[in-house]
Amino acid sequence: MPTVALELDISPQHTAPSVSQRPHHLRRRIGSGVALATAGNNAQWKDNPQHWQTLILLLPLFYNPDSKGYRKPISNTLIQRTISEMQRMFSGYTLARVMGWYWEETKSVGVPDELVRLEVDGVFTGDDLRALHEWKRRLRRRFRQDYIYMRLVASGTAI
Repeated sequence: MPTVALELDISPQHTAPSVSQRPHHLRRRIGSGVALATAGNNAQWKDNPQHWQTLILLLPLFYNPDSKGYRKPISNTLIQRTISEMQRMFSGYTLARVMGWYWEETKSVGVPDELVRLEVDGVFTGDDLRALHEWKRRLRRRFRQDYIYMRLVASGTAI
């Protein structure tokens, strides 16, 4: 399998204001910020670890194999566009390059997969889930994938 040297530019696209200066617009970010939840519609923010969830997203670094098994690298531009979206959507996240594996049904073979793993902690409401579902559909088209792995996991209480 070909490998490609990928350098991710994950530096913020803008300088974030300090927490005390940051406006808290309910529709500005998905997941009610990192580890934050609203108290009703009055937009007062409080720590709410009982409802935290972790969003896990795996982005491919290579397109699916062609008929000869060759996997073309995904354009760095597409990865960077997705990272820019994440910076607009989430108030914080973790990115890591990881190795994965999946079973190719048509050829009955296992395929190693180089991926970027995104993790975000937050409180995800119904509106957030709809936005994530739409984003997942756009990512599927963008990366020409049959499936994009996106999962919410109850995180429990963080200390």
